[in-house]
Amino acid sequence: MLELTKQRLTKVSPVNISMGILLVLILAGTSLLAAPADPAKPVKVFIFAGQSNMEGADARPERIDDFPMFKGAGAPQPDVLYCTLAPAGQDAFKGWSPLQPLRSFGSELTFARLLKKHDDSPLAIIKSAVGGTTVAFDWNPEAPDKGQKLYPRTLQLIREALQELEKRGVKYRLEGVMWHQGENDMLDRNLGTNYSAGLNQLIKQLRKDLRAPELKWFIAEVSEKGIWGMDNRHNLAVLRQQQDKVLQADPLLHWVPTSHLAFEVMGSGQPHYHFGTQGQLQMGEAFTAAYLRSIGRAPATKERAFKNGLPLTGKSRVRLFVLAGQRNAEGEDSFIPEISQSAGFEPLGQAQENVLFRHSLGGGVKASRSWEPLGPVDYLGNFGPELSFGARLRKSIGAKEGVAIVKFTHSGAQGPDWFPRGSPESRRDLYPKFIAFLRESVEDLTRQGYECTLEGVFWHAGENDTYFGPYRQKYAAWMKDLITQVRLDLKQPALPWFISEQHPRAIWKNIEAMNTSLNTMAQSEQRVFIVKTGQLPHGRLHFGTQGTLLLGEELAQAYLKLP
Repeated sequence: MLELTKQRLTKVSPVNISMGILLVLILAGTSLLAAPADPAKPVKVFIFAGQSNMEGADARPERIDDFPMFKGAGAPQPDVLYCTLAPAGQDAFKGWSPLQPLRSFGSELTFARLLKKHDDSPLAIIKSAVGGTTVAFDWNPEAPDKGQKLYPRTLQLIREALQELEKRGVKYRLEGVMWHQGENDMLDRNLGTNYSAGLNQLIKQLRKDLRAPELKWFIAEVSEKGIWGMDNRHNLAVLRQQQDKVLQADPLLHWVPTSHLAFEVMGSGQPHYHFGTQGQLQMGEAFTAAYLRSIGRAPATKERAFKNGLPLTGKSRVRLFVLAGQRNAEGEDSFIPEISQSAGFEPLGQAQENVLFRHSLGGGVKASRSWEPLGPVDYLGNFGPELSFGARLRKSIGAKEGVAIVKFTHSGAQGPDWFPRGSPESRRDLYPKFIAFLRESVEDLTRQGYECTLEGVFWHAGENDTYFGPYRQKYAAWMKDLITQVRLDLKQPALPWFISEQHPRAIWKNIEAMNTSLNTMAQSEQRVFIVKTGQLPHGRLHFGTQGTLLLGEELAQAYLKLP
């Protein structure tokens, strides 16, 4: 049983926003641990709920330290109270304990870890997540006898956990519900089209039963990077429309994008159903960012723009290069802290003041507001081929002309998301955003008096498309349409395109067929060039840090070989 201070205060209701008392934990029932930084504040209580991706399926504690930005995140957090739903047939609440990963873990670990850096309030997390569950049945407050009866069980867990705090004289306030769920509802089109009604009812009833009418909910996206974004694309679009209905009707609800986050891939090369270790660590921070924005405490964004105008000589010519694509183009599994360990590339961890850079990452989740020096962006701790690409071009082109790079990527996208004509089942419609971003970049330099020449588009083939047969078979034709439309819209019929191949050692299926189809397409198109990658280092899924740095050089070299 959790031991708290013996000081007794007046009992408070679950939503009473009042001053708190000193909170201390007991680990293993005996040892007192450190108190929170500000004992005058009430404990902020967060509820984490949903199905398997909230539960933490396929997230492995032993892999946490594999990811440089999350080293140490698996350590116990003795200053954070934690409880989780007991198995069916047992008492829902088994007592409070310090937050730490068990056999698996979910987004709660990094949520608490990051929040503590920005908020010194004491924290408590109540988690109720069971894989394979639906809003229609398992979470339905009006159907307590159907499915796994998660609504009454979760309500009991929350009430008993809060009662334990009250009994110990600990004041608190319910701060928010972190929700990730929807996969199983969307699989049945009869359930999916009623999802908004079910989720609205759940939110309404939980607020009522907890006497918390203004309890915030943070609803995380069902990732389109996984298998759902292909074999259930229509159903996923319906689910997203249903979630939109809920979000638009309630200002206390907040959307948490996740399709740009890392997502596991099975040994067969099939995109998984779960985020896995890295994705869960990233999702926890995404929940934290959404919560901090909701209370007006979002961390200040580091200003990266040039302070004294663009570093160009007079009104010189500026050569503009475009990097675009999906997972490897964005830089998944390429880690900024490892740049300094990569022989010959160590300086690329710092800003390159003599190369202009604009970016839109994750389909716009992270975007620059103006030109800035080329360098690592504060985005999931990753980088793409742009760093070495820009450095190699700058060295070869010389100082008389400017070098500018525009990067537009979305690691969670598939081919249909880039359709120039749009996709009826896609909510992303990246093409209009892509072409607008390119035009705006060119026009901005022109307005400032520079002669801007668009030198080429550098693209890496879509990884998920490679695996999924129906997409792989159409991919070369899609690329041809994309190339044609970009040239038409930019009025540059001879704009060069450089397409880097999928690496032959990557786990994705159909790689040889994908690469062959792209080579065949390039042979029939003017000024479309295929960049070989088989000679580069590569990890299980992605090029990784060293491979990405070398890929950037290969792309630059392909351009420099042009007559």
